Amino acid sequence: MKNDTTPDLLIFCSKYLRVSVSPWLLILCVLCPLCVFDACRRAPPPSPPLVARVSGTFETAGLSAPVRIVRDKWGVPHIYAQNQDDLFFGQGFVQAQDRLFQMDLWRRSVQGRLSEVLGANFVDRDAMTRRVQYRGDLNAEWASYGPDAKTIAAAFVGGINAWVTLARERPPEEFVLAGWKPELWAPADLLNRTDAFVASGDAIDETSRKRLSGVVVDAIRRVGTPPFFVGLAAPVQVRLKADATDAATPKPARTLAHPSPRYLVHLNAPRWNVIGATSPWLPGVAIGHNERIAWNPAPFDADTEDVYTEPVGQSTREIVKEPIVVKGRSKPFVFDIEHTPHGVVVASDRARNLAFTVRWSGMEPGAAAELGALAIDRARSWTEFREAAARWKMPARKILYSDVDHNRGFQVAALVPIRRASEWTGWRILDDLPHAFNTAAPAAALPAQQSDAAVFAHPLGITDAARQRFNVGPLTPSAHAGAPFSATFDAADWDRSVAINAPGQAGSPESAHFSDLAQIWAAGDSFALVFSDRAVQANAEVTLTLIPRR
Repeated sequence: MKNDTTPDLLIFCSKYLRVSVSPWLLILCVLCPLCVFDACRRAPPPSPPLVARVSGTFETAGLSAPVRIVRDKWGVPHIYAQNQDDLFFGQGFVQAQDRLFQMDLWRRSVQGRLSEVLGANFVDRDAMTRRVQYRGDLNAEWASYGPDAKTIAAAFVGGINAWVTLARERPPEEFVLAGWKPELWAPADLLNRTDAFVASGDAIDETSRKRLSGVVVDAIRRVGTPPFFVGLAAPVQVRLKADATDAATPKPARTLAHPSPRYLVHLNAPRWNVIGATSPWLPGVAIGHNERIAWNPAPFDADTEDVYTEPVGQSTREIVKEPIVVKGRSKPFVFDIEHTPHGVVVASDRARNLAFTVRWSGMEPGAAAELGALAIDRARSWTEFREAAARWKMPARKILYSDVDHNRGFQVAALVPIRRASEWTGWRILDDLPHAFNTAAPAAALPAQQSDAAVFAHPLGITDAARQRFNVGPLTPSAHAGAPFSATFDAADWDRSVAINAPGQAGSPESAHFSDLAQIWAAGDSFALVFSDRAVQANAEVTLTLIPRR
């Protein structure tokens, strides 16, 4: 018996649903047209979460020439490009591949936007975090880091966005569990002040010296407090890792950051050949070496903050109202950002009609944490190093220096005010700050080592299944284990430089480099931070080539 609906079904499936039609399907359509129609209209299964592509070729818009990315057996990417823009596009792309969730969470945290995704618990924290941001001239801001800093930042976020675009279509596992999708980046996202403010910290010491109210201390401490999750948006699919531990069972142990706040990378292009560590969300190298010099910043106490007590109404006050979007609320929370000539208001004593303000050097142009390293990356001598160090304003650091000519030295880099009475009248120049060349420099203090059990705790590790999936440990480090990140550079032979970056270079459990460095660290060992072309090729694991989209 003829079925008059068969031709229409075949046309519908092939033309509109783009289902190919074989002779066997034609027979099936004649026998059971309703079954075929149901199969045609059934939705395809969801795409699996996006994971990093680390080998082969990858076509992307935003490049002018191919970029070769060689990952060594420890997960360190060595990026080779034919020009500067493509080099930093490649760096942004690679770091987003390995650390996108960490980068996205960092940006929301330091911009005071955690309430958008984590709810009302973070409103006060977000408001205080926003108060310490830079609000001045962006042209002066970019110029402070160097004439090409803005161009580098634009290329870097272009690389990030190339991966974010894919991640928005197929959210990686961490975003599925967190319950949101990553957003596109802008160069201005790199200008945040939160990290530098948290690393400064002398305002809290001053509140103690002046015996100010604990309310002031609490307000300052809200800036940049770490995010935390109280629930996950999806169930965790537990898959045993090759180095699976009993991480699901809570045990007495100190917690260490996971993923690591550092990322090791090698950048190679005309005028660039530098290797070392950066923050995953920043371009360049903050701790490392090039072909001629090495540098290693160490914490330094510098007086860059003052706390003032002012009568309300006796000074000029500028008030800006700013909204905070809060998850679960239909209307944003609106708060005030108040400025006086002495800085930003962080707390008030209404009973005594007093306002407490903080003035901090980091609110001046050029004080985003570690962006000044872009200039140091290309220095080739002690003189050039010092000139470049002048662009590093925050956080205050004593930068240790060495070079291939056996010179040693150090330079303190910080934006330190000149004070008369309690007022700021100018800034100390580089020669005013401690420095030395080829003289015995005081050694940087090393943190006391602990041998008790440690867990590298991931922000998403809040259930037994999530801890099993994302946490690394517990591990009991040997007496020789130092900090989870460290690097030692050998100017006599750069290939003999060593580093450790536990628990691993990658932020996804799907990567072989998610936790591979944890055991090396626990044993008190490190790995070779290879630099020469010969050593890189001898230790190469996989190669990915980014090619321009035509």
